[in-house]
Amino acid sequence: MYIVKLIVPILLSAALLTSCGKSDGSSKTEENVSAAQASSSQAEVQYPRSIKLMAFGDSITEGFTYKGSYRVPLANMLEENGLSQYVDFVGKKKAGECYDNQHCGYTGYSIDPISESVTGDVRGGISGKVDELFDLYTPDVVMLQIGTNDILSLYELDDAGTRLKNLVDSIFEKLPEDGMLYLATIPYMDAKDNTYISAEFFTVEAMDKYVDEYNEKVKTVVQEEKAAGRNIELADVNSVIAKEDLQDGVHPTKEGYEKLGKFWYGIISKYVKGE
Repeated sequence: MYIVKLIVPILLSAALLTSCGKSDGSSKTEENVSAAQASSSQAEVQYPRSIKLMAFGDSITEGFTYKGSYRVPLANMLEENGLSQYVDFVGKKKAGECYDNQHCGYTGYSIDPISESVTGDVRGGISGKVDELFDLYTPDVVMLQIGTNDILSLYELDDAGTRLKNLVDSIFEKLPEDGMLYLATIPYMDAKDNTYISAEFFTVEAMDKYVDEYNEKVKTVVQEEKAAGRNIELADVNSVIAKEDLQDGVHPTKEGYEKLGKFWYGIISKYVKGE
């Protein structure tokens, strides 16, 4: 009798101790896993983050009327605000006086190569540069502005949205999974200035209409790519540069480029700082 009475409490106590031990261990394991996951998540991106930045586009990116284009004021502002150590401009070309003047701006280029056009223009296309440049320089972030020369050549404008989307898709095939593309609208062009705008083909009203229609296509591409889960944002350059900021009806003045540089600094600095 006594033996049975003693054994039962002992067994119950042992069971309780074992159960408590298992529960405590499991709880600690779960806490450790959660802490490790949180630590891993925090370690994924540390701010400010370092990026390789590609300025990709046509003469407005290269700086046809102002050497270094918007990239010079952008670089200067990054340097002045202690962010230049985090931003490495990459590209095959160099222009402008700043801490890093590499870029991928190609004067006269359109979205795709143009061998024949209404205006008689023959142009290179930046779509043909993607494989070479992105394999060489592996950018993390791209600032893309293109389309001005497609309008100046009146080249298949109805199909410009499809051609632009194909270009964007080819870029995303090369960008890292967490890479970012900023797709820019284009500024209005002043058809009153015939330095580069042919009066034979363009009136002021017609030019404004072409630009408006193209920029709507840019916005549509951004929306479609976002819906597909791509890291893309609209950079509305058209809202920053007015016709009064143009030197020759197409390209910005020095002051116009400074406006663009400030605009791009706002975008890039926020990305680097994770704001």
